[in-house]
Amino acid sequence: MLLAIRERIMGVVGWVILGILFVTFAFFGLNSYLQSSAANYAAVVNDQEISQARQQRAYQQLRTRMADVLGENFDPAQLDEDMLKANALQQLINEELLLQAADSEGFAASNQLVAAQINAIDAFKQDGVFSKALYERVLGYQGIRPPEFEYNLKQEIITNQYREAIKRTAAATAEDLNQAYMLEGQQRQFNYIVLPLQSFSEALEITDQDIEDYYAAHREAFMTPERIRLQYLELDIATLDPGIEVDEQALQVLYDEQSAKYVTPEERQARHILVALLPDADETATAAALEKAQGIVTRLDAGESFEDLAKELSDDPGSAASGGDLGFFGRGVMDPEFENAVFGLQKGARSQPVKSAFGFHVIELVAIKPEVTIPLQDVRDELASQLLAEERSDIYYERFETLSSLAFEQPDTLEGAADALELELQESDWISKRAGTGIAVHSAIIEAAFSEDVLLNGNNSAPVEIAPDHVTVIRVMEHQEAAQQTLEQVRDDVEQLARNRKARELAETRGKELLAGLNAGGTTLDSIATAEKVDINSTGLILRNATEPAREIVSTAFSLKAPGEGETVYDGRSTRSGDYVIIALEQIKEGNLSELPETARQQAWRGLSRLQGEAEMAAVMTAIKDRAVIHIPPPSDQ
Repeated sequence: MLLAIRERIMGVVGWVILGILFVTFAFFGLNSYLQSSAANYAAVVNDQEISQARQQRAYQQLRTRMADVLGENFDPAQLDEDMLKANALQQLINEELLLQAADSEGFAASNQLVAAQINAIDAFKQDGVFSKALYERVLGYQGIRPPEFEYNLKQEIITNQYREAIKRTAAATAEDLNQAYMLEGQQRQFNYIVLPLQSFSEALEITDQDIEDYYAAHREAFMTPERIRLQYLELDIATLDPGIEVDEQALQVLYDEQSAKYVTPEERQARHILVALLPDADETATAAALEKAQGIVTRLDAGESFEDLAKELSDDPGSAASGGDLGFFGRGVMDPEFENAVFGLQKGARSQPVKSAFGFHVIELVAIKPEVTIPLQDVRDELASQLLAEERSDIYYERFETLSSLAFEQPDTLEGAADALELELQESDWISKRAGTGIAVHSAIIEAAFSEDVLLNGNNSAPVEIAPDHVTVIRVMEHQEAAQQTLEQVRDDVEQLARNRKARELAETRGKELLAGLNAGGTTLDSIATAEKVDINSTGLILRNATEPAREIVSTAFSLKAPGEGETVYDGRSTRSGDYVIIALEQIKEGNLSELPETARQQAWRGLSRLQGEAEMAAVMTAIKDRAVIHIPPPSDQ
């Protein structure tokens, strides 16, 4: 092309063209002509880019969580992939907005805090102790480098601090709590009758035409599912033999490194008498509670029994019956103020009133269990197992790398990997997207097996983790497409389904007729029960979370308007099973907060405060979004 331009340059016109090109390159660079105009980011949040790789990773994590929650009901074919990706991106945008807000408010996380959180993650522990090799390997499985993980964890800690700072400022008032419990603690009493589907089904005549019509309208329900058989290799750390002897010097070194693990911290046994106080109590209530606690101290000083006073006066129902005894406990278990007081006492000593989040405590220290160190000889076997496990872990990691490489390099066979690693080639039974046995009980296996790369392209899968340090590589041996079942094959099932549909329609029609008569005042529930030959069921006063009767009946009863004096409110509904239920609501009793024990009131207050904290966090998030500049490129530009 350049040669053609040169040959056609004629006088001034040619130089003008070249001049335009030179100026363009000088100001914008050659790269502007060579690079694609497509966006290489998923979103920009206040000038901060979210990469497409981050969105893809968030999407995969969200997809995996869905598969874990749904279990055997997880069907990849039913997923709305675009919606899932949009949700994953929205989560990342929210996290980025929160991080920016937290940063502007001065929130931070030290490297020591990040390290402590990593050390506490079970997935990175071997025999209960953090393993750097396992840490790097687990992250490697997910394609994440440790610095990247640690950076993201630090961001997560900071945003969580910001969230909690907002949520903790929310506190429900006594009036809020009272109003909420009036509804939450409400009880309802009702009667109900059930018109069973079976009584309508038995009298039905189902014709051949009915069967044919139902089959024609629901053909998609009568398909043999698409199914496959797999060939696979398993690599399981539990089956690997380290083939080494345990070295005594190595045991001593490991014991010294983990010395803190073999120390049982000091524990103390205490008993207390609690004078309960709501967190939002005013000065008058606080002074009255303190005066009561000081009166208890005075009575104890006068020689009265601690055990007797605890049984008589303590507002802690969990310990009052046992004389206030709380048993042995270590640090980090109790309320900080309470704990500091206990660990500041001498054995047999008693405290003055100590204020905590629950009220005022009078505490007596009963006994002390001193710190105990377990000697090396007592944990030798445990340490030896850990050393062997670390060696086994190194072998596993090497074999995992070999398995991954060979499965990728030889995508149309697993035989090379099987020979190299001396693994047995195994075969599965037939499995579908919804069900499988053996290795196919794992949703991750089904998802990989029915993926485009494995099913359609015929390639080996990447290693699929089915348990910690236990992976599988699969390939499809046989594949059968979904097929339509003939009416003759499923006739019995179709007949029953057609019968149930008609019976359900009849039950609902009859139920609505009877319900209309009740609401018009032309009949009674007793007369209906007699005529329909069914029983009347009575509940008495029950809460909205009652497990009897069936949940859908309780939900309907609690959705009805309150009956007036001497009035009954009627309603009805078809249940999932096809029965029709008619409900007669007779009485409503509002929840009364004063009837709750003190500890239950405090739990209710904390629960309501948490809900208010969540609401405040949502409001803050909305405000942050309203002020933010967020750009998401159209799908065609990504």
